[in-house]
Amino acid sequence: MRKHKNLVTGIALIVIGLAVTTAGSIVVHMTEAPPFDSLGRELFPNVPRGWILTTVAQLVALGGVLVAMAGVTVAWVYKRTLTWATAMLGALLFTALMFIIFAIIPNQFLTLTQATLEWTPRKIFVTIPLVLALNNEVSISYAVLKDMIAAGYASTMLILVPVVMYKWQERPKKVVAPKPAPVSHYGRPLRVDP
Repeated sequence: MRKHKNLVTGIALIVIGLAVTTAGSIVVHMTEAPPFDSLGRELFPNVPRGWILTTVAQLVALGGVLVAMAGVTVAWVYKRTLTWATAMLGALLFTALMFIIFAIIPNQFLTLTQATLEWTPRKIFVTIPLVLALNNEVSISYAVLKDMIAAGYASTMLILVPVVMYKWQERPKKVVAPKPAPVSHYGRPLRVDP
């Protein structure tokens, strides 16, 4: 019965995740499209454009992918007998999640900051006061800020992923233990009338 419930829940999550991913991808396609095609006709005239809407739509599509992956996990991996096929599917899902965390998200962040926001070494983020820099002119550019954010994200994920995986494997197992029988001061069991 539990396997059937997990299967139905997982398939529902897959369908919802794929629908959300498709909707987000369509919005990304429409917002990133050029305003005019090669013949000079206007493309998607009623669709607002801009990097904020595109980024939000990309996050929605990513969320849909993660929901679909969770659906596959619930339907065919979670609380199932561990077989070679189940282990292979779990490893495939974990590898795909690691690609998303360590490849796709940093790539999209760097693309956004370099191409769209133009965080270049010429743009100054902050200039450190001369008093704090021993009368030397020290400034931090947006390119340095971008690299600091990317490195901080990668470092955080490299620590967070193993910790979460360890905590998940060590989560408390529910053990059904019989309730201890009351004993007297002399160590003999007491009879409790209901």
